[in-house]
Amino acid sequence: MATSAQQRTICNTKFRPLADRVGQLYNLSKALQAEAVAEGWVALFPTSAEVIDDGAALDGRTLITFADIASFITDISSFVTDMETAGNARRNRALKIAVNPEQF
Repeated sequence: MATSAQQRTICNTKFRPLADRVGQLYNLSKALQAEAVAEGWVALFPTSAEVIDDGAALDGRTLITFADIASFITDISSFVTDMETAGNARRNRALKIAVNPEQF
């Protein structure tokens, strides 16, 4: 068993917290993906340049379009697919290292 204090510190302060966040992102993405399918979000957000009136123009946030959301849904699905490729290898590795992958 490795006993280096530097390795232990790096694992506990860098890699485990990062794995927590990757696990959290995966879990949140997986839930969002299921919700998007169940509620038909792909049809709700067609690929168009129409700006979504979500109040951003009033409070200074960046304006977003239907295409932005449609592409983001695709990005989330790609991330989930990547994590689940090869028998969930990436997901399983992140979750093995993670301590709190459920918190978000």
